Formats: sequence, structure tokens, C-alpha cells
Amino acid sequence: MIIHMKKHYFALIFLTLFLTSCNLAASTPVPVAIQPTRNYINISQPATVAVDPTATRLVNRIPTNTPESEPNTPEPTVSPYVCGVDPVGEHIQHSVIGNIDYSTKDITVAQQIRYRNDETVALSEIVFAVEPNAYDGSFALEGLALNGTEPFHTLTRNRLTVRLPVTLNPGCVVAVDMRYSIAVPRIGIGATSFKGFFGYSDRQMNLGHWLVTPATRYNESWLLHDAQTIGEQNVLEQADWDVTLNVSGANNMEIATAGNLQESGDNQWRYTLNSARDFTISLSPNWLISEDIASDGTVIQIYHFGDTVRNLETGTVSGASHTLDITVQSFEQYVSLFGAYPYDKFLVVQGDFPDGMEFTGLVFVSTNWFYSFEGGIQNYLSLITIHEVSHQWWYARVGNDAAYAPWLDEALATYSEYIYIEEYYPQFRDWWWSFRVAWFNPEGDVDSDVYQFETARDYINAVYLRGVQMLHNLREDVGTEDFFDLLSAYAQAGDGQVATPELFWSLFSEEQLAITQGTRDNFLNNPVIEMTTGE
Repeated sequence: MIIHMKKHYFALIFLTLFLTSCNLAASTPVPVAIQPTRNYINISQPATVAVDPTATRLVNRIPTNTPESEPNTPEPTVSPYVCGVDPVGEHIQHSVIGNIDYSTKDITVAQQIRYRNDETVALSEIVFAVEPNAYDGSFALEGLALNGTEPFHTLTRNRLTVRLPVTLNPGCVVAVDMRYSIAVPRIGIGATSFKGFFGYSDRQMNLGHWLVTPATRYNESWLLHDAQTIGEQNVLEQADWDVTLNVSGANNMEIATAGNLQESGDNQWRYTLNSARDFTISLSPNWLISEDIASDGTVIQIYHFGDTVRNLETGTVSGASHTLDITVQSFEQYVSLFGAYPYDKFLVVQGDFPDGMEFTGLVFVSTNWFYSFEGGIQNYLSLITIHEVSHQWWYARVGNDAAYAPWLDEALATYSEYIYIEEYYPQFRDWWWSFRVAWFNPEGDVDSDVYQFETARDYINAVYLRGVQMLHNLREDVGTEDFFDLLSAYAQAGDGQVATPELFWSLFSEEQLAITQGTRDNFLNNPVIEMTTGE
């Protein structure tokens, strides 16, 4: 059924073939975790991209007094808007104190967000993404203050709208203080398990998209989409993070994070991470760490458990050791092709949920893939790992709308797998195309959004697999050297931005657009490029 794979793997391959990285499985493999107590809410209908900010909603008022029993929670800062003075660092700045009880899986957060209006129009409201509120019973907003006063707000699913008492003029900065609690859900089974990057198992707690973030502004609208189990829906700007973690409920705790450790004490750690789309951590008292240093000096770390070593009839294999080797190798390749990596370290974290997921400076790779690893490169542990490594360029550096233009990161990340295989294992190029693409006979428009699909399999086929076919055809159209020049140019032009398909196509010359017209007609629902092209 799959070439170059042993026959006795047939049952395993049949289950895993329907999987690809970033929460995209169409089948339901048995995960490590057990039945959830709180489930991810599956919302089948898409959100309107630009929701009318003045629509009538129930307006809630919430207390802002800090309970005396809550430790390490700063009082709201009273200050007017700051105008005409740029804050240090990025225009969004987060100061966070998180009190984490590992035993109960409960968290209290005190967070200040400094938001600057970078548009040419005044803002009457700010919309925030509250992703934990899309999980049943996982989020409670306990205090909200804007420059010392309590604003009106609405909180519906993952959307928190804060109405400003005075409009925020262009170039002005507002400080928003909030307190909230999080009950981290157990990693589920079935479709909900693929959101296990926010959840816990018996041996780890994963906190991805756990902190409140301002929604991205685009065309004078707030980009914030409904959550669902197919694909991803985040649109994240880069920001600066200053995060203090107070952890109780377990001894010998290790924290996996890309943040730079500034100081630590008894069960307390303070991290900073600048120009990052998220601040993600995974906690466990059982971590083992394998480490190497890439040629550019970046520290590469694999956070894993002892079960990544397997004794087979053919000998002993270490999934963690293999993952470290291919991570360093693919990381160095992508640095040379797409540009410098901006942080001091990069982490691959074993995750007790199916498949993989990317964050800034940290990616998860499923325990399932470590358990199925028997050596060599022809396996999902290898492919998913290098796929997630490439997301440090096609997500962390160059952002995009994951709901309405998902091919910009997922097709590029999947094609980056082929780029790696082509360079280091050229004898397996045909195997990769058969195993990852041809077997599924993919159909669909590459430029589809996540809400157009009823199954994850259809979504993967159109966006990921037809996406890599389109990219390979573009490469054949313009030539390999020009194609890689275009990828490098896109990585540079979109660095730190939320990129759009228009940016990608604008880098093609008029001649290149002309010779790629047939490819675009074949793969895109909207192949017409109406813009000024690059030089």
C-alpha cells in the first residue's frame, strides 16, 4: 500500500495515513490521554471577519477589586493614554504574572497589555482573543481595568470586546489590566484531542494560546474567527512578553519555553520573549532534555520522556536522539534558505496528543510518532518534526490568516518537508510524493478557507497537498533558482507581518505571473492577480 514500508506496519500506517501536522487528522487514533472533563467547543459556522462593533449585545460589568488571597497580583495602573511616544519594543507589550497549580490544573493570571493604535483612524474599542473561553468551563474573567477605570465589555466565545471611554487616537497607547482564571482541560479523545496543545495529560501541562491577546487589525476591522476543530483560526501579531510564573503542586518542575530566563527563585521563573506571536509553555516534573547547538549558535533542545527509547528485534532506537539530529539539520537548512532565526533557542516538545503544533520558538510533536518510530527517515516522526521546524519561518516569522489563507503557512511548511528530503535523502523523493501526496489523490482549491470543509481530510487534501503540488508546479514554471529566490523574498518581506496572498504574488515579476497563469488557473479558485508586481 505504501512503498518502502514493512508489511507488518500495515495496520499502523492505515491509521496514521490520515494524519498530518497541526491538528489535521481525519481519523481518530487512540491518544495517550484519557476521557476529557472539559471539551473543546466545535463551532461549525465561520465567524464574520468584520463584526459590527456597535451591534447590540448584553453588556456585562465586572468587579475590579483584587481578592486579598490572590498572591502576586499587581493593582491596576492608573495613567492617561500616552500619545506621541513610542513604547520600547513592539507596539503590543504583555506583562504577565501566572500562578499555576500543577496538581489541580488551575491558573490565575494578572496581565497588563499595552496597545498602541498604529492606524490612521481613532479606535472606539479594542477586541481581544480569549482562546481558553472556547473550551467549556475553562475561563473566567475576574477583573478588567482600562487606565484605572472599569470599561464596558462583552465576552462571547473567544471574543472580548472592550469599549473605550475615550477614543484612542493614532499613535496613542492604552494600558489594559485584567485578571482571569483558567481551568486547564484534560486532553480529550477523538477530534478534541487535536487541541491538546492547550490541555494536560497525566505527565504534562501544555499552555498554548492560553493568554489573552489583542486581535489583529486589517482594513480597519478586527480579525478574530470562530474556533472549530478543522484547521486553525488564529491571526496573531508579534508582541513583546514579560512573564512571571509561580508554580505549585509538584516538585522538580521543568518548564519548556522559548522565553529567555531572567531570574528564578523557589518555584518562580521570570521570562522575556520579544517579537513573538505567542508565549507558550509546557510543564512537567518528568522532562528529559536532549540538546545540541546549531551552526548559528542557536541552542536546539528536545523535551521528551523516557519512553522515546524502544527496544526492537533489530536493536534499540531513540526517537529523541533522531529528532534532535533532524531538527538541527532541517533548522540549519531553513536558516540558509529563508533567513536568520531570531531567538536564542528552539524547542521540540513531545506532546501527549496526536500530531504536531507550531508556536514561536517551540513546537509539539506527538507521542504517537515517537511510539511508532523504528528508525530511518521514512516515518511521521521525521516528517512532522521537519514540518514543524519550518513553521518558525511560515508562522513565527511570516504570519498569516490561518482561517482564511491557511495555505500560506501549511502548504509552504509541507513543501519544506520535500525541500529537506530532496537535499538530504534524494533517494526518497519519489517515496515522499507517494506517501505524503499521491496516495490521497487530493482535490480542491488551494486558496480555500477552513470553513469550507466538512472533514479534516478534505481540508488537508486541498490546502496542504494540492498546495505542495501548486508550489512544485510554480517551481517548474519559473525555475528552481528563481523559485527559491521568491521564497526567500517572501520570508524577508513578510518578516514580523501578518502576510496576505497579495504579498506573496506581488513578489512575482510580470513575466513570472504570465508564465504561472496556467498553474494558478489549475489550483486556485481566484487565480487573477490584481496588483502592482514586484521588480
